Amino acid sequence: MSAFEQVWGGDRLLKYPPDVPLGIYTAEQYNKLGERRRFLGARVAYNLLDVGRNPGPEAVRVFEDVCITLRTSNGTFRTSFRHRFRDVDAKAGELIRALGLEGAFRVEDRAVSHGLTSVEWAERLFAEYPAVTFEASDLLLYLLELSLPNGEVYMTDREGRPLQWIKPPFVVSAGHSESWRNPLLRAVSNRAKRRFGRLGLPANWQEGSQRGDFSVRRISCVHPEAVQLAETNDRFTFGMRSIFERSRTKCQVLRTMNILNRAYFSEAELRDGINAVFESLTPGGLWVVGRTLETDLSNHTSFLRRDENGWTVLDRIGSGSEIEELALKRVSATNAA
Repeated sequence: MSAFEQVWGGDRLLKYPPDVPLGIYTAEQYNKLGERRRFLGARVAYNLLDVGRNPGPEAVRVFEDVCITLRTSNGTFRTSFRHRFRDVDAKAGELIRALGLEGAFRVEDRAVSHGLTSVEWAERLFAEYPAVTFEASDLLLYLLELSLPNGEVYMTDREGRPLQWIKPPFVVSAGHSESWRNPLLRAVSNRAKRRFGRLGLPANWQEGSQRGDFSVRRISCVHPEAVQLAETNDRFTFGMRSIFERSRTKCQVLRTMNILNRAYFSEAELRDGINAVFESLTPGGLWVVGRTLETDLSNHTSFLRRDENGWTVLDRIGSGSEIEELALKRVSATNAA
């Protein structure tokens, strides 16, 4: 068993408690599971992410646990947890001081999942740099809850791609195939996916339309602590941004952890991501890039300085980023030209 499984309670997709074989669709069901509630995959209703404003510690924990089960339309999981980047934050702080950054410099943290790790890093920076501004961003800021008159609920991403189908007692995936080990749930899931395609929804239904035959509600995927920090500190913002986007307002520090990986993107896409980071940073700026290994939860991170025409490696944690060499080829290509 990997360190990840030891921390979070086992196989994320195939092991389900015997007393909840069909789905978990109420907070009462979920709370009764205790530690068993983690990594139940599509078996946990995603609308349990709605923990309200100013939730207490237990509600925040529910939010974090449900987020771990959330599987996006491209097949990735939004895995994040407290203090995940503690060593990365500390090393970034050392290098920010070494680079002489001060005053009102700008930090961007991209593909941050629900943003808790961004809050931890931002608060650390705010304590040392009173004028720094910090932008956390992700493409998935909320889910859509599409409710039908017959009691069926589809959870979709912001573009309307179905992720989950809920109709008690069932909670099944509507975006990916259920395991062949459970033919009943696999059949229910396949039927739900087919039915979604026949609903005949209007083109703009994701915008919150409400008609007699359906209603739509947004459910935030942003961590309550990130919401609170954005509301109480105007130096922290949380927005929607792609890792391939070039920032209009260039920053001095940019982090992309657990996203620019070969498992997710082709080499051409990775080059585009690297170029987007390069064009978003000011010369002399710092790029923090790497990934967390599931086997032991260790971070492997490269810290690169943006030079005039390429990158310089300032430091590494572990073996560094798997795309470090690809980034450095930009220097060679520029020099050759």
